[in-house]
Amino acid sequence: MMATTLERGSIDGRREPRFTVTWRGRLTLPDGQVHEVRVRDISEKGVGLLSDYPLPSNTVMLLVLGVPDLKDLSRIMAVPVRINTAYVVMQSHDFRIGGTWVDLSESVRTLLQGWTRKLTYKL
Repeated sequence: MMATTLERGSIDGRREPRFTVTWRGRLTLPDGQVHEVRVRDISEKGVGLLSDYPLPSNTVMLLVLGVPDLKDLSRIMAVPVRINTAYVVMQSHDFRIGGTWVDLSESVRTLLQGWTRKLTYKL
């Protein structure tokens, strides 16, 4: 379900560590279109996604993350967040999307920090 690799010193210059995950997500574009995405990594400042469709860059969108419960991995929670797409690039047969978190609620921030701690200690 989750990979336990921590990527450091990536080519795109992120300063904070990324934590590889294999979660599902659903993006809602400003015009109402909905696209299923795959969440590939999370970090303190943002998220990496893979999509079958090109999406607009520099756009704020609603993303519903399918986040496993920290104590019961079989329970998946729908966690709504907003992201601003920083870049969209073609990678193999997918579109790789980098987004930054926009106004995370304290409860969502705490949940994501719980996951980054959990993944850090699995290394």
